[in-house]
Amino acid sequence: MGKFSEGVGVFAGNDEVDRRPIRVCYTWSGIAAHSARWEQAMSADGGVTWEMNWRMLFTRRDLASQPVRLNAG
Repeated sequence: MGKFSEGVGVFAGNDEVDRRPIRVCYTWSGIAAHSARWEQAMSADGGVTWEMNWRMLFTRRDLASQPVRLNAG
C-alpha cells in the first residue's frame, strides 16, 4: 500500500524472511525523463528502525544516438 506525493512514491507492506515477519518499504524518487531511483528497506521491529538493503538507479539510453542491433542468430 502506498502512494506518490510530491514526486516521491512510498509503498509498504508485510512480508517474511526466514519465516519471521518483517515490514518492507519501497521508495521511488528522482523520477525524470531519463532516470529514476528505487530503494528497498526492511524493518524487523514493526517499522521503528529500517535497514536499506537494495538500491537501483535506472537510466534510459538515448536510442536516437545508439541504434539497437538485433542478433539474427
